[in-house]
Amino acid sequence: MKLTQEDLNKLIADEVKKLEPSVDMEEVGKVIDGKLKELIKPLEKKVVVGQDDGDGSDPKGGFYNFAEFAQAVAKAEKNPRNIDKRLVALETKAAGSGLSEGVDSEGGFLIPTEFRAQLLKLAEEKSNLMARCMDVPMATNSVSIPYIKGVDRSGGYIHGAIKLYWLAEEGAKDETKPKFGLVTLNLHELAGLAYTSNQILEDSPISLQPLLTACFSDAFAWTMDNVLLNGTGAGQPMGILVAPCLIGITKETGQAADTIVFENIVKMESRLLPASEQNAIYLANKNTFPQLAMMTIAVGTGGVPVYLPAGGASGKPYKTLMGRPLIFTEHCQKLGDKGDIVLADFSQYLLGQKRGRGIKVDTSMHLKFDYDQMAFRFTFRVDGQPWLPSAVTPRYATTDTLSPFVTLNART
Repeated sequence: MKLTQEDLNKLIADEVKKLEPSVDMEEVGKVIDGKLKELIKPLEKKVVVGQDDGDGSDPKGGFYNFAEFAQAVAKAEKNPRNIDKRLVALETKAAGSGLSEGVDSEGGFLIPTEFRAQLLKLAEEKSNLMARCMDVPMATNSVSIPYIKGVDRSGGYIHGAIKLYWLAEEGAKDETKPKFGLVTLNLHELAGLAYTSNQILEDSPISLQPLLTACFSDAFAWTMDNVLLNGTGAGQPMGILVAPCLIGITKETGQAADTIVFENIVKMESRLLPASEQNAIYLANKNTFPQLAMMTIAVGTGGVPVYLPAGGASGKPYKTLMGRPLIFTEHCQKLGDKGDIVLADFSQYLLGQKRGRGIKVDTSMHLKFDYDQMAFRFTFRVDGQPWLPSAVTPRYATTDTLSPFVTLNART
């Protein structure tokens, strides 16, 4: 910014005009001096590449957008001796706050806060399940969540060890207290890969921006939906299909292999935990659709459809089952296998995500060298598992346990 004589003259004229007709030149001088200091103040600040406004509040880490950040990371891969100072500033800032575990020896860099939030938001919006889970922010690599040991209510106890009594006059009162357990989440590293051509990386940051955000968010959402259903719990979150609290419904007597009948759905509903009635949804593999579309309930010697609308095939099929949302997903097992259709309340699933350190991005120009592509690897720390350690035994129907997660067993 350059302050010309013309600017000064205009400034003086404007201030004098405001004070007329009783002009006090001493007062005019004070006003002009104050204005000059305001104009000069921004010029006195030293602008350093890789720093924000000096208060550490720039959520973009000094970058214009995510594509510019990715380009800087890619260049650091090609020339480690000439790393963009803004990348170094991000790592230094994280280390100073105690949130970083150190700069990756192979060139990993933390994504700035604002871009990180955008990527995670996009991934959650594309995921069918993540936003339905109970979010557990984790400042450390491990956190224990308490739960009340109240899964067996057959003896009249609730919350593990609380029981109320009807007392006669002056009757003795028994002491009761709840029993608690702990569910422990230990963060695991989730990594995803995205590829870009070197031409786009070098010549078209406008194209790179939507490409990278779409690649990452799609991959993250797809992977998380799969692990929330099928995760082993070993080195990754525990999926509901291997959870101890999952209830499997056996097939009907004489039921053919690879079929779904209305009785299966009715029995799944009967085993859903009452507290999950409001939030439960159905998930199913798309190849179960013919079975659902032709599913009937017996009426006399015939039957009526229970899924298709009243207009039959002329109307759009419902996207609900028993009044609940029905989501078709490739992450459910194929027709006839355990888990081809699932009734689930994911508000009873704890999803822990590392906050602070956030997402990290690494690059490699060697992995797809023969294709003239740059590989971007995104890593994120996450864990999850159902809150209940086992199915709930109700007060009276003790043989019919209840759970937030119910599926059909295999029909072979």
